[in-house]
Amino acid sequence: MNNLFLLSLTLLLTLSAAHRKPPPVAAHRKTPPVAAGKSVAPEIQQACAATRFPEQCQTSLSQYPKLPPNPSSLQFIQSAIAIYSENLATAQSMVKSLLDNAGGSRNLTVAASTCLEVLDNSNHRTSLASDALPLGKIKDARAWLGAALAYQYDCWNSLKYANVSAAVGKAMAFIDSLESLSSNALSMAFSLDAFGNDTASWKPPVTERNGFWGNVASGDSAPVGGVPPNLKPDVTVCKNGADGCYKTIQEAVDAAPDNGDGTKRFVILIKEGVYKETVRVPLVKRNVVFLGDGIGKTVITGDANVGQQAMTTYNSATVGTFSIIYLRVNWSFFP
Repeated sequence: MNNLFLLSLTLLLTLSAAHRKPPPVAAHRKTPPVAAGKSVAPEIQQACAATRFPEQCQTSLSQYPKLPPNPSSLQFIQSAIAIYSENLATAQSMVKSLLDNAGGSRNLTVAASTCLEVLDNSNHRTSLASDALPLGKIKDARAWLGAALAYQYDCWNSLKYANVSAAVGKAMAFIDSLESLSSNALSMAFSLDAFGNDTASWKPPVTERNGFWGNVASGDSAPVGGVPPNLKPDVTVCKNGADGCYKTIQEAVDAAPDNGDGTKRFVILIKEGVYKETVRVPLVKRNVVFLGDGIGKTVITGDANVGQQAMTTYNSATVGTFSIIYLRVNWSFFP
């Protein structure tokens, strides 16, 4: 699949639509600042200069005991991933404690449950990035790291609707710091992809807004920009459920194999109609493809919103995916 397309889909469908607000308390950092008078190795300073949070990057890498002497660019990234993975486990423990002590608070129960779910998704995406890096699949790693970071924000965003205690605020602050660690790993992966192995050539994160356009070439065989042509549907969804069709999209998604062959797509053809339902594509459903009959013809709509009790931005999405899906552009979403 095209990796940049995957990255944009992952971020689009990670179910976070709210604008970011600062956490209610100062961000807690698991790693304290570098002790006064203790210098940071020049190679660490050089690599961390390519991140959004260079001071935190320098501190965490300087104190990471598994970082080898004279590390390579790849080892810097792998160490940064390992550091935030350790902190991710701590964040999961903190949120689990919130859930265990939620009592009768429905808002906190929903928020903490959602947070645990997306942190698990973040952990899974991180493992995929770790596997991709040694194989030279840097664009894949960037996509997975971007998804992992977005899921961490989903957790923070869920908790903000139930920020009713010091324990919740502390967890939010820790997750905010976790995002910084995750962002640093992603920034270094970006620099490796864009500028090569020499960390002296690495630069702080830039985007097309800064006039930077990266190489969109991919080692994968899928066409650039979207869904491969001439796909044969595995199942069909139609409004009346006749002639072997599924009546709802969720039923068709549920029919997809769990942990299927990663090279085969499960194609769901959704016939013309307005489908008012909440659709969830769980993590175990791999390479699901939605095909519609056209813009304004195949429509998926829902009415969940964060104004409803115990509802978060994450859970309010009409179509939410934790796996990899393709969406053909000739159809419509309506919130």
